[in-house]
Amino acid sequence: MKHLTNFLLVISFFAISTALYAAGEVKINTDLTVESDGTLVSSGNATVWNDINIYPDAFTSVGSTVPTQVRFKRDAGNSSQGVLLWSFSNSTEQEVYFQVQLPHGYKEGTTLYPHVHWTTFSTDPTGSVVEWALEYTVMKMGGTFSTTTIISGYTPVSVPTGAGQHTVTSLGTIASGTTPNNLEISTVLVCRLFRNSANNPLINAGVDRDTYAAGAGLLGFDIHYESDLAGSRSITTK
Repeated sequence: MKHLTNFLLVISFFAISTALYAAGEVKINTDLTVESDGTLVSSGNATVWNDINIYPDAFTSVGSTVPTQVRFKRDAGNSSQGVLLWSFSNSTEQEVYFQVQLPHGYKEGTTLYPHVHWTTFSTDPTGSVVEWALEYTVMKMGGTFSTTTIISGYTPVSVPTGAGQHTVTSLGTIASGTTPNNLEISTVLVCRLFRNSANNPLINAGVDRDTYAAGAGLLGFDIHYESDLAGSRSITTK
């Protein structure tokens, strides 16, 4: 009898699901829906987060104040070539350039969270600070790019026992609606990333917040974005 009851419950579930599907969509729970064409849509707590990664090899610095490549680490006997990183000066504003395109899984109209991964080349008193900044212009397909915006963030250094701390600095947010049009899939950002070691007057009125007296090594730049679909329903639209 128990097996028969379970069987009937399963049959009833599929019958209800089929009826709902035929009507348009199946609501798995409050935050997860299967639409009538089979598309799985997440909302609320069911959305997930992803990264858009831009690594230093993808950057360009032609015609700008270029950071220098510095040996970061090598083997214990100091006999290998080792590995190199871009080092940003503690006294000169140095920069790299790149572009970012929002992927088709991006939940349109949601906020972007850019940040920098970087590391220290030498010891320095705990509490000294490195400030990074992002200058960008952003526009969806069909729109016209506007003047640039600069956002920044700074992080205290904590390296009392040596160099090589992996640090992440948030650069604030890029909110949909702060441009002439809301952010959509395939929106493009044109960007300049720099260390604000020369007290750029456009950032916090030129107040000196970068106090780390050594080069800062760039590990990478990425943007956290919210995703509600695996991709888009068509080539150019959600």
